[in-house]
Amino acid sequence: MRHVERGGFYFRVCDPSWADPLDASFAKRHGGRWNPAGAFGVLYLCATISVAAGNARRVYEGEIATLFDLLPEQRPDLQVTLVAPMRVVDAATEAGLRSLHLPLTYPIGVPWQPCRVIGQRAYRNEENGIACRSADATDRTKIAVEGEELVVFDHAVQYVARMERLRFAQWYPVEVGDSPAWIRGRKT
Repeated sequence: MRHVERGGFYFRVCDPSWADPLDASFAKRHGGRWNPAGAFGVLYLCATISVAAGNARRVYEGEIATLFDLLPEQRPDLQVTLVAPMRVVDAATEAGLRSLHLPLTYPIGVPWQPCRVIGQRAYRNEENGIACRSADATDRTKIAVEGEELVVFDHAVQYVARMERLRFAQWYPVEVGDSPAWIRGRKT
């Protein structure tokens, strides 16, 4: 496994009713791309606002209602986090994908099972998490957006600090690539 250093501002799309958007127990119960159900907790973070917007839209794919059919107060919040610099498994670069035996087209066409196997191995090796290309930003949106996600394992959540929590109207971009006023010019 290759490694990369990641840190700085990351974003978590969350339901307005969530008391703790940094709680990894839901992902532990239900599983996700990088963790099988019941195995271990994972915190899935978006590297950019555009990736977060893609993630918010993805939840409603194939549904009768869309994100914009929800009442404004039911649309997702965005939890801004600050991640301390940390070493994570590389599933974002071509060299990292090769080291994990994933196709260079990842995530397009790659099912969850091989990712879960990699996640389990990384977790057993006490890795902090995985930097990966975002499935929500590539093959799942109508808009071509490139981006990353950061998968933080439950034993490394202490590296993630909670910052502002923004209501949908404060963070969701009007145009892809737009950033809310509070983030323009901000440095990590």
